[in-house]
Parts: sequence; structure tokens; C-alpha cells
Amino acid sequence: MGTVNKYGKAAALALAALLATNALAEQVEPQMSGIRVQLDNDLFAGGERDRDYTGGFAVSFSGTDARDRYLSLDPALAALDALTSPVEGGTTRHARQFGLMVFTPRDVLTSAPVQNDRPYASLLFSTNSRVRVESNDRTAWTSSLTVGVLGLPLTERVHSAVHELVGSESPRGYDHQISAGGEPTARYTLARQYLLVAHPTSQLDVKATVQGSVGFLTETSAALTMRFGRIETPWWSFAPELTDYIAAPLPIDVRRARAEMYLHAGLRVKARAYNAFLQGQFRDSTVRYSFDEIEPIVAEAWLGVVTQLFENTQVSYTLNYQTAELREGLANREALWGAVQLSHSF
Repeated sequence: MGTVNKYGKAAALALAALLATNALAEQVEPQMSGIRVQLDNDLFAGGERDRDYTGGFAVSFSGTDARDRYLSLDPALAALDALTSPVEGGTTRHARQFGLMVFTPRDVLTSAPVQNDRPYASLLFSTNSRVRVESNDRTAWTSSLTVGVLGLPLTERVHSAVHELVGSESPRGYDHQISAGGEPTARYTLARQYLLVAHPTSQLDVKATVQGSVGFLTETSAALTMRFGRIETPWWSFAPELTDYIAAPLPIDVRRARAEMYLHAGLRVKARAYNAFLQGQFRDSTVRYSFDEIEPIVAEAWLGVVTQLFENTQVSYTLNYQTAELREGLANREALWGAVQLSHSF
């Protein structure tokens, strides 16, 4: 009987060790967990549009490579996080993004400055982000550090190439874009996400997010986000509420036992103090607006769908709506654009 007990205890210890090893493996971040390509365009929202946030392109990847390679900003980001939001325990995931954002007035066929509409603006950027999930698995901190250049001539060539591809006339007013010729810029963001509802069947999750940022966009915001359908990825790995024009880079989680397909929707309200794409920075800009001319409160809403293409590949579409960013003139209008993302996990 004693021998049986001895073997039983040994088996229990072995099983406990195996479970602990598996749990540890789940917490270890891979060198490269996935890659995501995103394309935004106001034409994806339907109708004939080419104005406001007219489009963007970004490539993101996640894993320890995002933390350690390619002139990573993560050491600076980690130092900022240690000052603003120290987190004890939990897990940390990393992502990196490279991209371009483009803004135009309604009339892109005139070479003269358009003084009563939003200015041309562009940003070529690189972003490092971190997601720190607390041990309770209901709270996560998402932070990012972006560096980039406003007003590069490259943007006009890219925009013209796209117009040539679709058979429309090229824009002619980039000489008057914000910080024309190029000006460095940067931004730090910090968001706290809290899981409000987690349905036991993994068909629904709801979370609340508060965010603040300092830099070329200086603002605070509060958001409510929902997913409904067949959900396999963690609640913190999908955050459309962190979209500031283009979506923030987020780690791609590889723990997916079955194909996902779900709808998502959300609302967000921002209190904005500064927007370099409208107000410019230190360099002179032909068309720019003062703080008194921008809307201090901006509301956003979105609706989208995520579905599986292949075993490790997903595609998503999101329709984004935003209230006016300027108080008067032609730019006092709502904005609508669509975003398509293709994600692949390794």
C-alpha cells in the first residue's frame, strides 16, 4: 500500500510539474509572434471621399524582436512606464509599427493654400508599444512611444502614385502641408484597460479604457469596447479604442485553439488639447489653426468584423466615424474612413 502511495505522489508531482511548465511556456514571449499589415482609406467607407484623414499604411510585428531590434524605442518606453505606471507581476508583450498617415483638405486639385479647410499634413513614423497584463487578468496597461517626421515631400509622391493607380488626378497642394520640408515629432501614450464582462462561453467581452497622451496629439479619452462571436484571443490583444487615426500596434497572441469570427463595436470621447496635424509645431506652416479654432471634445464610434482566412491568418474590416475636429469653415465636418487589417501569427 505504501508503494502505491509513493507512486501516486510521484505521478501527482510529475503532473503538477508538467502543468507548471505549460503555464510558464504560455507566459514566455516568442521572438516573433506575428505580423500585421493595415491599410486605411476614406474610400473604404463608401462614396467619393478624399479628405480629412484620407489614408494610412502600417506594418506591425510583435515578439521580443520588437523589443530588442531595429533601433528599438523600448528602453525609453520602459523608463517612461516605470515613472508613470509601475506594475508588479503579470506579463509583458511587445510590438513595433512602421507607418505613414496622410491628411488633406476637400479640394486637392488646387495648388493654392486652402485657408478655410483642414491643412495638408503627413507623418512618417515608428512606434514601440508594450502591453502589461496584471496578474488578475482583468487589468492591462498599454503604452507606446512614437517618433516620426511631419511634412516630408515623400508623402506627395506616395499619394500621387495611389491616385495614378486608381485613375484620378494627383493632389497639388502639398507645398502647403504642415511643417512642409520635414520636422521631427514624438508622442507618448498610456492606456489602462479593464475587463468589465467576460462571458464563460467566450462569446462576449466588454471592456472600458482610459487613455492619455503627450506629444503631437495631446489628449485624454474614455472608451467602451465590445466583442461578440467566436472569440479565442485574449481580451487585451484587441483594442480598436486605441486607434488615433491609424490603429495602435498590439502584440499578436498565438494561443488560438480554433478559428475566430466576431463583431466588434465601440464608443470613445476625447478631450483634446493639441493636434499637430491641425495646429502645426515650431516650423512655419502656410495653413494652421489655433487652439481656439479646434474642437476640444471629439467623439468616435466604430463597427467592424474579424474573421479567419487560414489557420494562422485573420482579416478584419472596421468602419470608423469621428465628429468634426475644427469649429468653423469647410473642415467643420464629420469624418468617415475604413480600415482593413491582415494579421498572421507564427
